[in-house]
Amino acid sequence: MERLFQVVLAVHIAAGAVSLLAFAVPLVTKKGGRTHRRVGWIYVAAAATVAVTGLLSCIPLVSGGSPWRWRAGIFLAYVSVLAGASAQFGVRALRTKERTGASRRAIDLVPPLLLVAGGLALATFGIHRSIILYVLFAALGVVLGMAQLRFWLTPPAHERAWFLAHMTGMGTSCITTVTAFIVVNARSFGMRTFDLPLWAGPIAVLAVGLTLWRRYYAKRLTGNDAPAGTSKVQ
Repeated sequence: MERLFQVVLAVHIAAGAVSLLAFAVPLVTKKGGRTHRRVGWIYVAAAATVAVTGLLSCIPLVSGGSPWRWRAGIFLAYVSVLAGASAQFGVRALRTKERTGASRRAIDLVPPLLLVAGGLALATFGIHRSIILYVLFAALGVVLGMAQLRFWLTPPAHERAWFLAHMTGMGTSCITTVTAFIVVNARSFGMRTFDLPLWAGPIAVLAVGLTLWRRYYAKRLTGNDAPAGTSKVQ
């Protein structure tokens, strides 16, 4: 069993490296262009692998060992769910861009429901243990989960709403990729793995960038000035 988890960890690291190398390309290339699509799918495959193997890697932490390992396993498992749900939301928003009404499909609603339910549980645990990091990430997951549920349970606000949702989902996934890289190299920054600034700092800075980027496109879209190529994103 130990060897199996070593293999899982190796796959996790390899997929993380691929996602780190690929994530920036779709952000800066023409939306809907060949490079955007091809590298985008490479990133999605890598991000999905990272999320699944990350979740599996938490099993040894949760199933035994010290209380510290158990708490770490719970938190990292939720981070894996958050990362996976974000990427899945971005992909589903793209795949359902012709949607005109609400969606009540399980594939769309289950991930955000897991984010909300898991976030509430993690927040309760974090408050009980006085762990601010857990509470903050729980709040982030609940906010994202509620936003995703609202997107699926209501008709699109305009014909390009899928594009903004796609940007938000994939952008959030990219933020988790960068954050994971920084956390893995915590010692290089003279910090410990679960130091609050190490997690909250990159997310806060990158989230501001994503918000400004999204507002820029939202202004263009609602002003009937859609970015070139957005109708061809696939």
